[in-house]
Amino acid sequence: MEAQEILNQLGALSYMGIFVVSLMANMIVPVPEEIVLLAFGYLAGTGKANIFILIPIVILGLMVSDSIVYLLSRRGSKFLSFVYKRFFAKKFSLSDTWARSHIVKIIFFSRFLIQLRFIGPFMAGHLKIKYKKFLLYNFLAILIYVPTLLFLGLYFHSRIEKIFDNVHIVKNLVFLFFGAIVLFFLFKFLRTIALEQYKKFNK
Repeated sequence: MEAQEILNQLGALSYMGIFVVSLMANMIVPVPEEIVLLAFGYLAGTGKANIFILIPIVILGLMVSDSIVYLLSRRGSKFLSFVYKRFFAKKFSLSDTWARSHIVKIIFFSRFLIQLRFIGPFMAGHLKIKYKKFLLYNFLAILIYVPTLLFLGLYFHSRIEKIFDNVHIVKNLVFLFFGAIVLFFLFKFLRTIALEQYKKFNK
């Protein structure tokens, strides 16, 4: 399926459909969550969606998604424990004692790290951190993360229209990819802080 067809299908979604995609973006959709949000921002630039309606809908979808991981982990989900041990434990082995003392940082900063986004809600649930505490710091991170990505997609749409007017959408996706790179550097300082905390733990 061509990129244009994919974007057309996304553009045909109702706001309820956008909520469902946001809910699944971190768990089921086989593309990085960032790409999905950039695509939504792009669509807002085409006038197919209102970005100020998109923002709360996407935030809600991601909050529900993270809450599901938190609640399943809190209840001792064997599947999530397997996922953690299989994909994360070897590279990021977090003791319960260390994780508990740094849980706020883990919840907040992991939301900006593509490969570690699962860690925040999983560890919060595993350690049985109060749901209100998890919800607060996860929300604060998402409140920065979502508008940044959506507006980045919107911004690059306007540039795409000026530079590649009537050019195939695949070329436009190159700019979306570039936008993801820009986002990476935008959050680089957050990643640096998170990794420094991890290094201190391993000393």
